[in-house]
Amino acid sequence: MSAPPPGAPRVTVVLITYNGAALIEQALATALHQTYPSLEVVVVDDGSRDGTAELARAVSAGDTRVRVVTQPNGGPAGARNRGVREARGEYIAFLDHDDRWSAGKLEQQVLLLDRHPEAAVALCYSALVDEAGIELGWRLGGNAAGNVYGQMLEWDMVSGGSVVLARRSALVAAGGFDEELPLRSDWDLWIRLARAHPFVTVPETLVGYTRSPTGLSSLPDRMASAGEQVLAKAVTEDPSIDGRRYRFLRARDAFAVACFCLFDEQPREARRYLGRSLGITPAPVLRSPRRWHRRRRAAPLCAATPHLPGRARGRPATVLRPARRRALRAPALAIRCACRLLLRSQPRPASRPTVAFAITAARRGFSCSRRSEYSYQR
Repeated sequence: MSAPPPGAPRVTVVLITYNGAALIEQALATALHQTYPSLEVVVVDDGSRDGTAELARAVSAGDTRVRVVTQPNGGPAGARNRGVREARGEYIAFLDHDDRWSAGKLEQQVLLLDRHPEAAVALCYSALVDEAGIELGWRLGGNAAGNVYGQMLEWDMVSGGSVVLARRSALVAAGGFDEELPLRSDWDLWIRLARAHPFVTVPETLVGYTRSPTGLSSLPDRMASAGEQVLAKAVTEDPSIDGRRYRFLRARDAFAVACFCLFDEQPREARRYLGRSLGITPAPVLRSPRRWHRRRRAAPLCAATPHLPGRARGRPATVLRPARRRALRAPALAIRCACRLLLRSQPRPASRPTVAFAITAARRGFSCSRRSEYSYQR
């Protein structure tokens, strides 16, 4: 790959958008207000029909750091690949038009990659926010440090494309985003990058990740199907993944879809995908007995991230009542017992009554979680 041209910015922000007229100016502001000075923003309009490109060009007319390219609609993977091809920077950061960054996000990640030349990707944590920018009380992302290939197979430690700052050379060598995948092509790329390179993480919440009821990531069946395709592809590329490991990975991803259904207040879908996960193997739930319900400490993340641009104030930091904490603990114990019964039945298929007991425990747990979600000590 050719070296960046002289005088080129070190960081290229690839901002992808589709029908994002209502949010594109906010997204450009969150990129242009970064404290790191050496950057450019490449806006890739993926066939919008609502005037998004015109609004972006109006911003670029007043700021030479912004370039706008348009293309027929081809999906997020194709738009990101187009942005990588247009980039001039040594580092590439991805930003979706409905997400937002802390002002120091790029600066901290660039410093971390400069200190770790062996690493190809720098991450951070993200806070789940709604369309109004109000934080929902969930923090996403893992502390990826060093060789995280095994962990990345189990779950998407990045948890949102707007988190990543990556070396352009590594992205190109990995082949970019797979445009044949309908969804979750980002997870597929992170798996391939983690197989070849170390990762590093800034242990701070620097991204506001928007969950929209109309977004692609809120469609559980499509997310689960895409996850199956990503894992099947990973198995073909890595023969060391045996059948038992593959079952664990499939169950772990179904469990992740269940958790995201709970984020989106879809308890029935959450129970269905938790049941699917337990039916494949209960091992992921046994390893993470508390991940399926809301954290007992219910303080919203806004107190930890006062600098997210455009963020509306969330609820005050509070703690669940002791009675509610006990209510949350009881179903967690029930589901662990159910999982132990399922595990004892391996490798034989679990009996129908055992699976029914596990789903009943899950139903009770999700019901308690929803009742407790907004019960706070005043």
